[in-house]
Amino acid sequence: MRYGIYVPSFGAYGDPAVLRDLAVAAESAGWHGYFMWDLISPGQYDPPVADPWVVLAAIAQATGTIQLGPMVVPLPRRRPAKLALEAGTLQSLSGGRLILGLGTGVGWDYTNHGESAKRSELAARLDEGATLIHALLSGEPVEHIGTYYQATGVRFPPTDVPVWTSGFWPRKAPVRGARNANGLFPQMRDKTDDFRLPTPSEVRGIRAEFIRAGGHADGDIAIWSPNNAAAPAAAPAKEYEQAGVTWWFQDGSELSPDDLLKRIANGPPAG
Repeated sequence: MRYGIYVPSFGAYGDPAVLRDLAVAAESAGWHGYFMWDLISPGQYDPPVADPWVVLAAIAQATGTIQLGPMVVPLPRRRPAKLALEAGTLQSLSGGRLILGLGTGVGWDYTNHGESAKRSELAARLDEGATLIHALLSGEPVEHIGTYYQATGVRFPPTDVPVWTSGFWPRKAPVRGARNANGLFPQMRDKTDDFRLPTPSEVRGIRAEFIRAGGHADGDIAIWSPNNAAAPAAAPAKEYEQAGVTWWFQDGSELSPDDLLKRIANGPPAG
């Protein structure tokens, strides 16, 4: 099991220096990863909002071993070629520590800017965009004429970037963006609509769905919940590992940066 810190990019966490310093502290305390939300506007949250790619570049230079990445990039509101360029640049800058999480994001980051937030369209764009991202990172010539994206006469340098996808469970449709994905960041909500951890049994089912949709059989599975009772712990980690979980994130969204720093200083669970 690897343990990561998962931080929002708004409000008290909208200060790039705060985010950088937390990442440096996480590396020093032995955490394995540091991952950021990706928003454009705060919506229901408090401003300011920090751009994760700018912050992650600063973190890449301030650290040397901790893995890092956006979790997740709302791919339907991005140009895949620009995202692939950013990912390749950050992978080079970080010395190979980037994990690229993909998803669809929050509705207001589309509707506030005059774009459709129709879930079926976003899902289709995620599928096609993820396929194009993999092609662009492969180093091979890319000729793609799709429903939403085009790329002709394009060839980027080959870049080894683990690409994860994300989605909500339970679900009826196949896992979006899963084909050739290196990992999965599944989301679940309880009866009060708050995020919760999947049970180990649910993880087994989620992992099977991911593989059926084309995800790597040995891909990573990351779990997370903002509920403090669901913070990473050694005892349940064993059962989650047996179910296929490889990453467990400590949330920061329900903590102040100072309180998260104290949690970081204690280090990841032992064992």
